[in-house]
Parts: sequence; C-alpha cells; structure tokens
Amino acid sequence: MSQSPRITRMNALLKRRNGVSMQEMVTDLEVSRATICRDLEMMRGRLNAPIVWDRSSGTYRLDEQGEAGPAYMVPGLWLSPAQAYAYLTLHNMVSQIAPDLLGPFLEPIKSSLKSMLCEAEFPMWGLDRKIEIDMPPLPSLDDRLFGQFIDALLNDRDVLLHISDGRRLHGVPIRLKIGTSRWLLRMRSGEGEVELDIVTVLNVERYPSSCITK
Repeated sequence: MSQSPRITRMNALLKRRNGVSMQEMVTDLEVSRATICRDLEMMRGRLNAPIVWDRSSGTYRLDEQGEAGPAYMVPGLWLSPAQAYAYLTLHNMVSQIAPDLLGPFLEPIKSSLKSMLCEAEFPMWGLDRKIEIDMPPLPSLDDRLFGQFIDALLNDRDVLLHISDGRRLHGVPIRLKIGTSRWLLRMRSGEGEVELDIVTVLNVERYPSSCITK
C-alpha cells in the first residue's frame, strides 16, 4: 500500500472512539512499526494532524478537544466538521453556477468531506434543501479547456488559442475575470494585451517555444 491510501486508512483508525494501538496499525496496514512511526511523524509535522498518545491505554488517537490542532482530515488538509460543512455549501454553489466547468474538479473532495462528516456524526441532512442558492449559471465551458487555461495562467505558459471565428492567438494568459454572464481571459501577446471571452476558444495548445517577453 502506498503512503497516500495508507495515511487515509490511518486517519480512520485514529478516529476510533478508543484509539488504535501500534500493533493494530501494523496488523491492519501490513507494514512495519518503523513505517507507522514515520507516517505518524509526517502526519503530525507536515499535516498538523492532532495525534495524541494515550499512555494509560497504550493507544494513539485524534485529540477530540482540539487542543493539539484541528480535528479532522481530508488528504493533506485538516478541517473541523463545521468547516467541512461550509466547504460542501460552497461546492453546492459552484455546482449550480458552473456544473460542467468546476464540478469535475471539486467532486473528489466532496466525497471525502461527506464521508468525514458521517464518521464524525455531524448532521448534514437536507443540505441541498436547507440552503437555497439563486444565482445565474455561467456560460458552459468544457472542463478540459478550463484545466488548460488554469495551467497556463498559473505557470505563465505560452499557449496557442484556436478561436471560433477562425483566428489563432498566441500569448501568455495573465488574468481570468469571472463575471455574472461571461468569463474573460486577458492575455499578453506580441500585439500587446488582449481580452477575449473564453467560450469562444475551441482549443488550447502549448506553444513549443517561448517568444513572449514575460
């Protein structure tokens, strides 16, 4: 078992009401004590996991009082149940505004959050019904294209855009503006800065060589 699924399983074991012993983790995960110790230290040091050692019972557990840090984990992120509930509400908002665009990027964390809330016995009945969201949907955009836009934007990467009117635009994306009715991409090209509605983009290609001054 690789480290990522192992950490997820360890998190579930540590959330048991009576904690979990070192031997139980070794048996359950089928790894050595040394590996368990390294994982525990990584979870404490890098993920701020609130892991405590109960000397009287000889078990490890997550600090229920929160004195050692936040209470629950999504891989790489520790959240309280209330924070997880807020993230799910935000997910519902995003899913309504741009379901095809942002939904695929958020779906994995949604499943993890729901699982975490169930394990924490945190009520979430009727979340969709109890919070009504009345916002206009954004124009439809392919999530694959959106991923390419974000990659180019965050990495200042030269791209070649194929526009629906037959044009091809080469440049570096510098800003994405999300409005109530459209998404505007500002780019730096050889002709200066230009702005275009990203729903007019048919395809995004990585430019083979950098010839734009950044």
